[in-house]
Amino acid sequence: EFSGWAQHAPLGSEKRSLFPNQVESEPLQSKGAAAFKRRQPPHIIFILTDDQGFNDIGYHSTDIRTPTLDKLAADGVRLENYYVQPLCTPSRSQLMTGRYQIHTGLQHSIIRPRQPSCLPQGLVTLPQRLQQAGYSTHMVGKWHLGFYRRHCLPTRRGFHTYFGSLTGSVDYYTYGSCDGKSLCGYDLHDGESVAWGRGGKYSTHLYTQRVRKILATHQASQQPIFIFVSLQAVHAPLKPPKSYIYPYRRMANVLRRKYAAVVSIVDEAVHNITYALRRYGYYRNSVIIYSTDNGAQPFMGGSNWPLRGCKGTYWEGGIRGVAFVHSPLLRHKRRVSRALLHITDWYPTLVRLAGGDVSQEQGLDGYDIWPVLSEDRILVIGVMSPSKTRSSQYV
Repeated sequence: EFSGWAQHAPLGSEKRSLFPNQVESEPLQSKGAAAFKRRQPPHIIFILTDDQGFNDIGYHSTDIRTPTLDKLAADGVRLENYYVQPLCTPSRSQLMTGRYQIHTGLQHSIIRPRQPSCLPQGLVTLPQRLQQAGYSTHMVGKWHLGFYRRHCLPTRRGFHTYFGSLTGSVDYYTYGSCDGKSLCGYDLHDGESVAWGRGGKYSTHLYTQRVRKILATHQASQQPIFIFVSLQAVHAPLKPPKSYIYPYRRMANVLRRKYAAVVSIVDEAVHNITYALRRYGYYRNSVIIYSTDNGAQPFMGGSNWPLRGCKGTYWEGGIRGVAFVHSPLLRHKRRVSRALLHITDWYPTLVRLAGGDVSQEQGLDGYDIWPVLSEDRILVIGVMSPSKTRSSQYV
């Protein structure tokens, strides 16, 4: 059996990664018909944050500054009626399978570190479908879909490479993870091996560095790429470097101050990833999706205002998520969409965008929403009798 934990590694010194800061070095869109003509399926970058609340992004908030995210959203499509699940594991299972968590057996709660459970093996995942379509697939960051057997691991579920933590919550520097006080271990993995010696590097910086390395070594013109950037931020325990807290020093709420700093680090990470997409020739044929996995915890500094509820609840504050799509391939951009969308919709949307076909795939709960995103069309969903087959059309 696979043991996802190992003994604690020693804590190293804190180092902040230094990357170029020229995200806006070229126009955000290409004009004319060439913007919609592509020789291969688009490169897909899916950025998933952890516990980011509805009021925890610059374009919703008055106290958190996210200039990169704000600009990407403003030049793309902001999703203002977008829903996720109230906890990590259920949302991630829906993203990976296109199915509601009630159909995967993961509806009850999160998968705890010592729990013998994982994403059902019989389900074909999003990265597996993208591999079938010819994509190079990579995951960086938090998995949280089980690891008690090898077949549960990201590299066995459709990702060519994996770098990150398998459990739900680790220290941002030491990568220590505990299931209660009696069982703790070191949780940072490269592929199916423990990534010893990486302690001391702040996780968002470390993950961003890996994403940039993947983009730098892959040939953008030869093969489409899918990178699932599953950031640990802004999940507790909040331990941002002091330099990121300083701009929020006048914020009275200390927890909110630290939380805002962690969000700013996420903004910087997206800044650097976007720069790498431009630098290495991906951007003009790319789709960038940004989403949270559930609502925030107010007692950890997050805010879902003006929505009621929080992470772990089915009030709007727990399940209505921050999200946007940015891409030169969008036909109608610079707008706000209030179409009802769900995290399960990404599976059929991205498979079809990659040139795949989900029409014969049984049990999907999500719908292809690319016409909604790109062309501002309306998705009409119905049921055809007597077969009870799903039907949908765009108007």
